Amino acid sequence: MERARPADLPVTTTAALLRLGRILSTVSTGTARHLARRNWQRLRGRSATAEEWPEELSRIIERLGPAFIKFAQIASTREDVLPPRACAALGRLHDSVEPMRPRDVHRALVEHFGPDWAESLPDLRTEPLGSGSIACVYPARLRDGRQVAVKLRRPRLTDTVRRDVAILRAVFALAGRLPGLRGAPLAEMAQAVGASVLRQLDLDTEARNLALLREDLSTLEFITVPAPVPALCGESCVVMDFVPEVRAHVEVTRLSPERRRALADQTLRAVFEMLFCTGLVHCDLHPGNLRLTPTGSVVVLDAGFVYRVPDVVRENLALFFLNLGFRNGPRCAEAVLASAEQVDRHSDTAAFTEDMTRLVDRFGGTTARDFDLIAFSTELFASQRRHRIYASSEFVFPLLALLMVEQTVRRLDPDVDFQAIARPIVFRAASGRPAGERRRRLETAL
Repeated sequence: MERARPADLPVTTTAALLRLGRILSTVSTGTARHLARRNWQRLRGRSATAEEWPEELSRIIERLGPAFIKFAQIASTREDVLPPRACAALGRLHDSVEPMRPRDVHRALVEHFGPDWAESLPDLRTEPLGSGSIACVYPARLRDGRQVAVKLRRPRLTDTVRRDVAILRAVFALAGRLPGLRGAPLAEMAQAVGASVLRQLDLDTEARNLALLREDLSTLEFITVPAPVPALCGESCVVMDFVPEVRAHVEVTRLSPERRRALADQTLRAVFEMLFCTGLVHCDLHPGNLRLTPTGSVVVLDAGFVYRVPDVVRENLALFFLNLGFRNGPRCAEAVLASAEQVDRHSDTAAFTEDMTRLVDRFGGTTARDFDLIAFSTELFASQRRHRIYASSEFVFPLLALLMVEQTVRRLDPDVDFQAIARPIVFRAASGRPAGERRRRLETAL
């Protein structure tokens, strides 16, 4: 009998209500603590400001757990929406969540490797390289002296994560009906992110995705993906090559303009190769998973949120971006309509095409500085809903991948022409020479 995966297990109403009560209690306690601290500062004659609230909010979210942390990670990349201090406070949640306690580390090692785990990892240090909401990463050496990073899943996560994802989906679906947010793809994004959190509980799948991504992106000069050690990986553990450079914090401003432009170019090429050629898309390229190194390269980490775009959607997405660059609105509309889940007699395709023509005229051919993905995707989804064209959910994942990497690219080179970078990759994909042949051979071997 096939083992049920976390995403397949039911969430009972009673359990969800109990969890909702604990969530509200955590939020109210954290808020009360913040207000009490501010009042105490006033009583002591100190000026109290709202600047401490983002830090308190990040602590509240950390206590709420992985599902909430994932949404906060995405929010932290949106400096165009949130104040810089809020982005900085939430950005800590990418890889600086409170680490596992030593006894939980030991328990995780025993559960995966057995009581003799030290025979496989004779030199594992318990100070984490990174501490995320679902797993922590530790440096270690194998018996042959090879340096590796060991990613261990936190114990007892599954039930709580399932309930939180169900609650967040309901909250975002309701928020999407509010007047100021109507048309924004909140429900779709919540569905995508929620599914990603559940998939990230299975580290065995992550190890396979890591190997596939490494093979797919091997032709890009400045992109590195750590290689997994398949024999030591499993549902609760990934063992992979250790890349020493990821420990160094690199300020973008310290890199030369030439290197920044090259990195922006390579980062976008990596995303477009995934979107248009290989179909295996890393949808979680926030700064914690997209590391700049002192040597001026990019290391891609954490393949937990990886999505396979169906071929028909990938082909239509390529046509969409190609025609966006040429500012051909009617052809962009055709690509969206071809990938939609439902177009029937109630759908006003002519009005939708007119909307797309106006939208593409505004955004087509622009550089990263002027292209607002939030505004573009919000108007795109609003037009689809308005004209009863039911969008394919697969279109959400590529948008999410671009959303996560957009701010990083803007920091590196705000003048990069991402549509021009996409164009030759799209042409290559359309000509029947995608870069995914190596991936498909490797996938078959696995």
